[in-house]
Amino acid sequence: MREVLQKYKRELDEMVEVCIRDGQLGYGASVGGNLSYRVEENLVLITPTKTPKRKITSDMICAVDMEGNVLYAPEGKKPTGEAFMHLHIMKKRPEIKSVMHAHPPLCIGMSTSKEGKRAMMLPLIPEAMMLLGPILTIPYAEPNAKALGYVFDPYVADANGFILENHGVVAVSRSCARDTIEYIQIMESMAESILTAKLMGGELKSLTEEDMNGLDRVIKDLKWELPGAPGRYHTLSEAFDR
Repeated sequence: MREVLQKYKRELDEMVEVCIRDGQLGYGASVGGNLSYRVEENLVLITPTKTPKRKITSDMICAVDMEGNVLYAPEGKKPTGEAFMHLHIMKKRPEIKSVMHAHPPLCIGMSTSKEGKRAMMLPLIPEAMMLLGPILTIPYAEPNAKALGYVFDPYVADANGFILENHGVVAVSRSCARDTIEYIQIMESMAESILTAKLMGGELKSLTEEDMNGLDRVIKDLKWELPGAPGRYHTLSEAFDR
């Protein structure tokens, strides 16, 4: 199987790049977080458990099928205990190529506050709106348990970025692993912007429906897809009508 994986050297190297960046950004304290990359219909590359992301190398990455059966694991390694969550999301969103789970501190802080959870769903920042949609908070579920996958079911079609209550974040990409860390950085930047606004003492200013109509035109001009599952929304205002 290791020989088979050699043809995915580009994807393996990309995963290493993303994991190292995650550590540099401070989103993966200790051994927290995990990353997956679906390279074939029934072949998913996934990071190992109990390994700091900043220390990941390509020869540490494991491979599983869509049922979670281990196809390859280096000696002394095994896939992350949260593999079921990754695979469950990919089954619910077949267009998804990569899933990343990380622990950015400001987003986690937002998840512990009712006001913070509500604020992350608002139409505040164009880039976040166009790429992620409303950043939804998923109810708390036990880490490393199947419940952490199933709890996504009512939400997974609605956005490309999610906060796990009292836990971390998840970002999904239709194209590559590199997008996922970009999306998580956008989420953390939005959390920082919200916190800054609150420290200034003002009310958060959401974009208007007219503003969102303008962003719909930008998405069309750039030939982007609306966030969420294909066909889930026809406009951004529909996505943020909550």
